Amino acid sequence: MKNLAGLTKVEKVASCICLCFLILLSSAPVTVARELVIALKSLEVKPYRIALRSFKKTLKKNGYHLNIEEHILQEDSKPNDGLLADIKGKSPRLIVTLGSAATSYIAKDIKDTPVVFCMVLNPTASGFIQSMNASGNNMTGASLDIPLEVQFEALRSLIPSARKVGVIYNPQETESVIQEATKAAGEIGLELVSIPIISEHEVPEALRTLDGKVDALWSVADSTVFSPGSTKFILLHTLRNKIPFIGLSPAFVKAGALMALAADYQEVGTQCGELAVRVLSGDQPSSLPITMPERITMYLNLNTAEILGLEISSDRMKGTVLIK
Repeated sequence: MKNLAGLTKVEKVASCICLCFLILLSSAPVTVARELVIALKSLEVKPYRIALRSFKKTLKKNGYHLNIEEHILQEDSKPNDGLLADIKGKSPRLIVTLGSAATSYIAKDIKDTPVVFCMVLNPTASGFIQSMNASGNNMTGASLDIPLEVQFEALRSLIPSARKVGVIYNPQETESVIQEATKAAGEIGLELVSIPIISEHEVPEALRTLDGKVDALWSVADSTVFSPGSTKFILLHTLRNKIPFIGLSPAFVKAGALMALAADYQEVGTQCGELAVRVLSGDQPSSLPITMPERITMYLNLNTAEILGLEISSDRMKGTVLIK
């Protein structure tokens, strides 16, 4: 092989050009198609945005720089519409759903692609999974379910004299939750008085049945019980009859419920991201336990507490969001 000293002038120029080309080629950025993740939100609302942002940060923190394509479920979306066909056609590595509507939409028809749900209440009662310990299918996720024992302990902390707690529910929707709640309440000395209904029109009579028989009314996330009309009736009835009402969310407290517990949406998004990392790393969704919120905030309506004649200690107010 000739060295540079033995090359002609033309050969030297050609060699330099080739060398420069190789250097440029080796330093040029390589474009790699990133794997696709589909994110489907039930609605375009702030809690879902917070959770999804936290989900993305968690993936990046763990070295997953994926192409995350966002979609919003339309009110009239059906399993056979264009969106579902589009998602299937793109063969995503993973699907993340935010909210029960989006999760239900995906669960009905997608059985092979791994799905990680987020911001979902009662995933077992909703039929998405077999149990909170293992889904038994292609799904896992981060639920919004605040542990039942935490809910009843919070109730007891506000109303130490409470012994009987009422709840209205539809057995076809939340029977399993009520069975677990009955056990959890009993373990701390509370008796759960449950009234089954099958239609929202039965809510007023069921509520009147509890008058004078319970010390508080507890809520379970049941769409039959909490329609817009029945929710308004429950709020008015409990205030008029001075029944402490434990709502489903801070929105209930703002509307007049005494108290509600809420999860930290950022934490739930992080939990969802951590589960996604495990799935992307090779774990089967069916074997991963469903997570529950760990950071929980109490919301308390001070005006309602005054109407009910409840004295809330300063210690109890620490870390509590007070609404007047």
